[in-house]
Amino acid sequence: MRSAMRRAALLLLTLLLASSLSGCVGSQSGAYNRALELFGQEEYAEAADAFERIGTYQQAPTYAAYARGLALFAQGDYAAAAPYFEQTQDFMFGSQRFQYCSAYVLQEAGQFAQAAAGFQALGEFEDAHLRYAYCAARAAEEAKDYQTALVSYEQAGDYADAADRLDNLQSQIYYYAKDLKNQKQYQQALRLFSLLGDYLASQQETKELKDIFRDQQYDQADALVSQGQLQQAYDLFSGLSGYRDADSRAGELAAQLGIAVADTAEE
Repeated sequence: MRSAMRRAALLLLTLLLASSLSGCVGSQSGAYNRALELFGQEEYAEAADAFERIGTYQQAPTYAAYARGLALFAQGDYAAAAPYFEQTQDFMFGSQRFQYCSAYVLQEAGQFAQAAAGFQALGEFEDAHLRYAYCAARAAEEAKDYQTALVSYEQAGDYADAADRLDNLQSQIYYYAKDLKNQKQYQQALRLFSLLGDYLASQQETKELKDIFRDQQYDQADALVSQGQLQQAYDLFSGLSGYRDADSRAGELAAQLGIAVADTAEE
């Protein structure tokens, strides 16, 4: 009698435990689905809270970390988001977001060359291409690679203070080139003005400097004629085609030197 009662009690206990476990699993499943709905609605902070309450059920820990990272990412708190994406690099866009956040940390630390490399590897992900251009410009400006800096600031467009930095750099280069020109360091001045395109009077300055070089070359050729160095003079005048009377001077020297010059006149 007692044995039968004991078996009945054990059976009842087993049924109660099974019912409890079934209810627990069902509860977790429902909570998991509700957390997924929050995630799909881009309510990332709330989704992270919901997934964290579920514990280790299915992919809840991964979703919780990723959602927490997304919530911080959306707020622009990339440094705080980085550890969450580091945990979820094999999940969704975790790898790209971790690299983005890591590059951001480098940018904030002033390590622009390294940050640029990180953003460049991300291509068109988020605004990585703009961040790449900006960081590349900052790195190039620090290295006094003005050509790269100017082009990269232009590519960065309205990102951060890129437009202001571009204008400031153009202004510095322009007035430095003017100083070089006044000091008769024409070659250096020409190189800098040539980088500036149509900024202020850069095109006019470039033309004037090129004319100075042509004048110098013309005067040198004229002096060579006086010294009887006709071949060298001819070579210089030939390089000044279209400038002053260089073409006729080259023609005269060609006749004296017996150099055959192609007849380009129309028949």
